[in-house]
Amino acid sequence: MDAFGSQWQSGLGSDGSGFDAELSSWAISSHEKRPRRSERIAVEVEAGLRQRGASGVSIRVLDLSPEGFRATTHLELSQGSDVWLRLPGLEPCHATVAWAKGHFIGCAFQRPLHPAVVDMIVRKAGGRA
Repeated sequence: MDAFGSQWQSGLGSDGSGFDAELSSWAISSHEKRPRRSERIAVEVEAGLRQRGASGVSIRVLDLSPEGFRATTHLELSQGSDVWLRLPGLEPCHATVAWAKGHFIGCAFQRPLHPAVVDMIVRKAGGRA
């Protein structure tokens, strides 16, 4: 169980492939119930986020994977918005908002991060690699 009370469970899809699914008290529409390509790693990292044509703001990244991230922000972002995430020590990474719920957002990177880069960020933040 994570800090938000979500439980994680593994299973097999109808085609026999493995997938990870999140059980949550939030109502999730069917388009958001997709298997993840890689594990999301819990981490707390201060980062910058900028929308197209706007100034950057500070956010807190709560979990990270090569394909995307979950963060908390005061911005009101809508699904499909283009954003640029600036993680410590890296150039801005272009991402698209996949979902937004309250002060939380989930974003998919346009170009996945290399797993070694994710490991470096997690180690620097004091998390597990």
